Amino acid sequence: MERDRSNNESAGGDGNPLTIGGVVHAKGLGAHAPSSVLVNLDGRCTRFTAVVGVDDEMADRGSVVFKVVADGVEKYVSPVLRGTSAPVPVDVDLTGARTLDLQVADGGDGIGSDHGDWASAKLACAP
Repeated sequence: MERDRSNNESAGGDGNPLTIGGVVHAKGLGAHAPSSVLVNLDGRCTRFTAVVGVDDEMADRGSVVFKVVADGVEKYVSPVLRGTSAPVPVDVDLTGARTLDLQVADGGDGIGSDHGDWASAKLACAP
């Protein structure tokens, strides 16, 4: 997992800028399937938004599925996205949720080149 960078599979911080569909995103998470990021929301957040897709560094390779899980309940599941797929916007209501789990799963053909980006990822939370 990389913060504000793509996952480049070696040392932390070695990733490239998050890029999906030719658009560079300054913020977000770069992951490799399978992955899971758990966030304690403590019931203070109301919304999660992001743009998801296979990072452009994979060209036409890779296939992933993005899942947003709140308190153990799937709130969003993307279709299988490939290196050639267009970016997909995600907008999930999290009102009252205690935990958030951002998952990137294999698209069904093995995990090679499965670099999934949660680009421009944002939580709307009360102070």
